[in-house]
Amino acid sequence: MRKYGMLVAAVILVFSIFAPHQASATSPVYTVGPDSKTFKGNMMNFSTYTQQTKHYYLLRSYLEQLEKKGGGTLVLKKGTYSISNVLYVPSNVTIKMKNGVKLVKGTTTGTKEMVASHSMFQLVSPSKAAKKGAYGGYKGEKNIAFVGEGNVSIDLKYYPDSIAIIMGHNQNVSVKNITFTHMKSGHFIEMDASDKVKITNNKFIDSKPSVKKNKEAINIDTPDRATKGWSQIWSKFDKTPNRNVTIEKNEFRNLDRAIGTHKYSEGKYHENVVIKNNVIEKTRLDAIRVMNWSNPAITQNIIKDVDGGKPNLRGILVSGALNPTFKDNTFNKVGRPMQFLVWKNEGPGSQYKATYNKLTEQNLDELAENQAINTTEDFIRINSVYKLFNAGNTVKVKLAGN
Repeated sequence: MRKYGMLVAAVILVFSIFAPHQASATSPVYTVGPDSKTFKGNMMNFSTYTQQTKHYYLLRSYLEQLEKKGGGTLVLKKGTYSISNVLYVPSNVTIKMKNGVKLVKGTTTGTKEMVASHSMFQLVSPSKAAKKGAYGGYKGEKNIAFVGEGNVSIDLKYYPDSIAIIMGHNQNVSVKNITFTHMKSGHFIEMDASDKVKITNNKFIDSKPSVKKNKEAINIDTPDRATKGWSQIWSKFDKTPNRNVTIEKNEFRNLDRAIGTHKYSEGKYHENVVIKNNVIEKTRLDAIRVMNWSNPAITQNIIKDVDGGKPNLRGILVSGALNPTFKDNTFNKVGRPMQFLVWKNEGPGSQYKATYNKLTEQNLDELAENQAINTTEDFIRINSVYKLFNAGNTVKVKLAGN
C-alpha cells in the first residue's frame, strides 16, 4: 500500500508540473499571409468585403475565432496588410508578426456602407466591443501581446487622429520589437486603466505637428468623461489610472512628445511608471510629460534635441509627481533639462484642483545625478506655487558635472 501511495503521489506531482504546458500547447496557432482567405471563408460574402477591406476581414475573422477558443496565436507572414477598420483583440492572444510584415492604416474602404476607423487595434473582445460600459477597473481583457520578429512596422500613414493600439482596463499587455511610424494628431499607443504593461525594444518615429504640439507617441491617461481624452463606448469611464508600466529600450524620434499625460483626473495617480534606457531625439515639446504619477522612475534615458534646444522647453516636465526617482538621465541640446511645477487642467477637466509635486530628500539628492550637455540651464527647476516662477519661488538643483 505504501508503494501504491507513493506511485499515486508521483503521478499527481508530474501532472501538476506538466498540465499547464499541455494546456498551453493546445491553444490554436493560425498562420496567415496577405493573400489568405478569411477563417473558413467567413465574411467574404459581405457587401463590405472589398479590395480595401479584405485584410481587415481576414484578421478580424481569426481574432473572433480566437475569442471563441479562449485565446491562441495569430501569426502574420511577410507582406503588407492594409487595416481599414478597427480590430478587436480578446484575452490570451498573441499577434506574432514575422520579418517583413507591414501593417498599414487603410484610409478608405471602397464602399459607402462603412468608413475607415481612426484606430487599428483595441484590446477588447470582439463580442463586447459595442457593449456600453462593458469594462471597468482592471477587469478587461488580459494576457495580450504584439510581437515583432525582425523588421516589422505599423504605419499610420499620417491619417488624422489615428491610433495604432488602444488599451483600456487591461492586464498583462506586451508590445515589443515593432517600428511605429507616421502619426498625425493621435498617438501610437493610448493606454488607460491598464495594469502590468511592458513596451520594449520598439521604435516610434515621425509625426506631423499637432495644433498644441503635445500629442505623445505613448499617451498615459485615465478614462474620464470630464477631460474628454477617452471615447471608448465599452469603458465605464471610471477614472482608473494605469499602474506597473515599463517603457524600456525604445527609440523615439521626430515627434511632438515621446511619453506623457496631458490631462489628469483629480486624486487619481498612475502608479509605478518606469521609463528607462530609452533614446528620445527631436521632440517639438517637452520630451516626457509627467502628470499625476505616483512612485515613477525615469532613469538612464538619453534625451536629445528638444526643439533645437529652445531655452524655455524641458526634457522632462513634471506636475503632480509623488516620490519620483529621476536619475542617471543625460540631457543634450535641451533648454531646461527638467522642471517641476504646479499644474491645473485647462479647458476640459479644469474643474479639478491644481496638482502638486511631493519630493523627499532622497528624491532631491537623486535629481543631482542627472547630466546636462549643451543645455541652456545646468540645473533642475522646482516651482511649488501655482503660476509663480520668479527666483524667490524657484529651487535649483545642480546637475552632475556642473
